[in-house]
Amino acid sequence: MERIAKFWNDLKQFWAGLSRWQRLSIVGVAAVGMLTVFILLLVTGRQKYEPLFSNLNIDDQAAIVNYLKDKGIPYKVDPSFNAILVPDDVVYETRLSLVGEGLPKGGIVGFELFDKAKMGMTDFQQKVSYLRALEGELIRTIQAIQGVQSCKVNIVIPEQKLFLEEQSPATASVLLELKPGFEMGSEQVKAIVHLVAHSVEGLNPDNVVVVDSKGRILSDMLDENFLVTGAEGRTLTSLQREMERQQEIEMERKVRQMLERIFGPGKAVVRVRVVLNFDKKRTAVKEYVPGPSGKGVPRSTQSLEETYTGPGVPPGGAPGTTTNIPGYVITSQAAGPSTYERAEGTTNYEISTREQEVVSTPGTLEKISASVLIDGELDQGVLEELRRAVAAAVGIDEARGDELYVMSMPFTPIEAPQAPAAARRWPLYVLIGVASLLAIGGGFMLLQRRRKKLPAPVEKVPKSEEEVPSLEELLKHPELLKEKGELAILEQQLREYASKKPEEIAAIIKNWLLEDQY
Repeated sequence: MERIAKFWNDLKQFWAGLSRWQRLSIVGVAAVGMLTVFILLLVTGRQKYEPLFSNLNIDDQAAIVNYLKDKGIPYKVDPSFNAILVPDDVVYETRLSLVGEGLPKGGIVGFELFDKAKMGMTDFQQKVSYLRALEGELIRTIQAIQGVQSCKVNIVIPEQKLFLEEQSPATASVLLELKPGFEMGSEQVKAIVHLVAHSVEGLNPDNVVVVDSKGRILSDMLDENFLVTGAEGRTLTSLQREMERQQEIEMERKVRQMLERIFGPGKAVVRVRVVLNFDKKRTAVKEYVPGPSGKGVPRSTQSLEETYTGPGVPPGGAPGTTTNIPGYVITSQAAGPSTYERAEGTTNYEISTREQEVVSTPGTLEKISASVLIDGELDQGVLEELRRAVAAAVGIDEARGDELYVMSMPFTPIEAPQAPAAARRWPLYVLIGVASLLAIGGGFMLLQRRRKKLPAPVEKVPKSEEEVPSLEELLKHPELLKEKGELAILEQQLREYASKKPEEIAAIIKNWLLEDQY
């Protein structure tokens, strides 16, 4: 009891020795501390709830709520997201238990539909049940794809016909509801199309239509004339422009490096425009190659010879049209020896041919347009030399229609943007505040050094309880520090900080004094 009474008396004396502002400071700090502790206890002590499942239909919500009630697990229902929330410490255990119970079903049935097949089902009922199960399995698979919130799959399998030409093809449609802000790429659309096509017997990928909730036909993105099936689903136009831009950047870099070695950094501006031809051309060429004689290679030869020797004349009339008409009577001529010879020859030549098929690769260079600006005033001769150098660096071909312009003109100097006045001053305000605190520490350090070097007789100066000693009084009467316990603690803290980082204190005080001059 004596210790408690002594402690209480010491506490009263300590409180009585404090000034008014010190008392208010202690009460304020205590109130803020208690309020902070209360808020922390309120925040940390409140039970946190996390979503158990979201996007549930009415049937699944009812089934899960009944399960939670039976197990005595507290829950909350969030109608904005159709979600059910449970305490965060039991969310994973409850989720696993619900999955073991087959919840949520999501209104989707798969091949488990046949686990409880009824006896005596007709063929039509079995076909319908099979389609429902197949559609349900596809829905579950597609919903596992990133960005898909929900989907609906419809499959049409026509009846088998006796004749193949009468058989209708199988078709399928997929309705996707994407997550907010997500865009489906062509690669993902292609994956969905092939997933459905390879899951249904006799279904061709061309007969699968994918539509999103906004009414856009996503399967049209797979048209090879408009899109390239890349990993990012980008259009062919964007890929072509990217290839052109890569060549433009490379050419600009080479020319800029060459010019900056001559005129200095920042003294040249280079812009290049490249046009690539992405048309795929196939050309068939057939050439006829003659032989060494210029006539080709003989393929066949045909010769005919006629010889007549004897009296009279050879058969035939006199030259002319009349004598060659049938029934014309040939007049007799004088008898005498005669000779007749005729020879004919025909040679067929085979001409050699050379055939080749030329396929041009897409992406060939079609045209280059470049412009170069040099800082300063250059002579026309120097500009012409630079033009030839730049043309050789980028491969300018005037016969192809390439263009190159080289000009010189003074550049306008670019000034760095000035920060707003408030943005420039706020570090100063912070520095002044910190420097003010450290200046007090510096004053206490000077006080200690002066007390050690110049010991002075102690003069008792009466002070009222409500007054706080000034810095001058503390310098004259160091014994007041012993009477004011809080000031002694402050002195000790500042002294330790100054002994650890004297350079920082000196620099901050110096900056504070300089700022104070302005």
